[in-house]
Amino acid sequence: MLATPISIIMITVGLVKGGIIKTTFFPTMTFDAFNADVAFTPGTGEKKTLEYLNKFDDAIWQANDELVKEYDQEKPFIKVTFNGTERGGHAGNIFILLREMEESPIPSFTIAERIRKKIGKVSEAEKFTIGAETHWGKPVSISLLGSNLTELEGAKEYLIKQLKNMDELVNVTDMNAIGKREIHLKLKSKAYFLGLNHVSISEQVRQGFYGAQSQRLQHGKDELRVWVRYPKQDRVSLGQLESMKIKTPMGNYPLSELASYVIERGPVSISHYNGVREMRVEADLLDPDAPVPEILEKIQQNIIPEMKKKYTSVDVEYQGQQKYSNEAMAEISKYFGVVFVVMLLIIVIHFKSFLQMIIIIAMIPLAVMGAIWGHGVIGIPVSILSMWGMVALSGVVINDAVIFLSKYNSNLVEGQTVKEAIYNAGIARFRAILLTTITTVAGLYPIILEKSFQAQFLKPMAVSLAYGIMIGTSFILLFFPVYVLVLNDFKVWIKWLFTGIRPTPESVETAVINSKITID
Repeated sequence: MLATPISIIMITVGLVKGGIIKTTFFPTMTFDAFNADVAFTPGTGEKKTLEYLNKFDDAIWQANDELVKEYDQEKPFIKVTFNGTERGGHAGNIFILLREMEESPIPSFTIAERIRKKIGKVSEAEKFTIGAETHWGKPVSISLLGSNLTELEGAKEYLIKQLKNMDELVNVTDMNAIGKREIHLKLKSKAYFLGLNHVSISEQVRQGFYGAQSQRLQHGKDELRVWVRYPKQDRVSLGQLESMKIKTPMGNYPLSELASYVIERGPVSISHYNGVREMRVEADLLDPDAPVPEILEKIQQNIIPEMKKKYTSVDVEYQGQQKYSNEAMAEISKYFGVVFVVMLLIIVIHFKSFLQMIIIIAMIPLAVMGAIWGHGVIGIPVSILSMWGMVALSGVVINDAVIFLSKYNSNLVEGQTVKEAIYNAGIARFRAILLTTITTVAGLYPIILEKSFQAQFLKPMAVSLAYGIMIGTSFILLFFPVYVLVLNDFKVWIKWLFTGIRPTPESVETAVINSKITID
């Protein structure tokens, strides 16, 4: 009876480590709508973007027709699609609205994956993703931090390439996409000799091609601003830029004599994290129920070390679901730690025994094992939401153990032997504990069976509480009496060891000792 709980714990750990019972940060939520986003190189015309969006739309409806035929459905899975360009003509998206998915024979993830396969790879696109927004961030979200932009760019490209080679991931994207083409000026030695710098030359170039405000006039209630710049025909080509005159204290010089230039694409935006330049790479899971911690561990062990060897100045910070998971676990540890200490104090004060408090608390790990098994039975991964259910579970299990032990102590005070007291306590409390378990599980099971979107947030907690109580109660009824008897034997042996006189089992029990003190 003592070996069985230990074996159960070892088996449960093996099931989790072996991936038979999956774990993740947050449960995957089904969705009723999702997007197909595409972005080309900035500067790409709107015509090309719309052309691709129309192709995607055709592929989406073809995938819908295939799924309807495959699953013998009377109505389509997709209600309607909307498409259009955004953030400039080079980018666009298609919004896909699904039918009510509660009655669907397939999850929304299957529909999105079928559409992704139907469209195939879009090699010309800088970014192409199909999926819905997640409530807790991307499952894989990695921030690359550093001040060396060259190494940051290299690390980003290396990481993207390696993540795309992982079969578990899709929609690998760079959150720092490149922007429009820019002219980067590099000053020559002659410019420095003439007392010029980047600011003075850039200001003159801006004034000539963009304009400079020369005057403000008041006309009635209106204010008129006068801007001066080159005529339109003198600011349409790079040759005109090279030949423009730069004013210096030594006279006017062509820009080509003072600076060289290169044309490169700049970033759309510059991101910082904790004051450090950041480039972020994100990805989704091909299998929505895949264990995120294992995938991140694989990235941490196989990809990150090689990347840091090549780009030593780059630091790595995990974002997305891992960040929110760490924050949630910190909150759980903080508040549950305080509550747990309070529970221990109440139990010790009530029973006036530290050892009896220990055997009551020992029931919590066994109930947690039951909660983990419940996730395996239902087929959902253990997540942070499951942990909140386990927090509630600990209070219920302790309550069952407390009423069992209280009856045992009262039986001892009435004069029963240890074995009679524990046996009669089990008989007396069996109905109360069993009825509590049955009613709690019956009340929670409608949530477990519910398929609506709102229930997905409660389902992990309901599974933890229902199965934890059901299996934890079984452990209390079967193993808790044995723990009490083992604890009694331990007290007898300890007192025999220190006094040399073997006491009776009843004389070492705290309830009997306290009752004698009260009578005296």
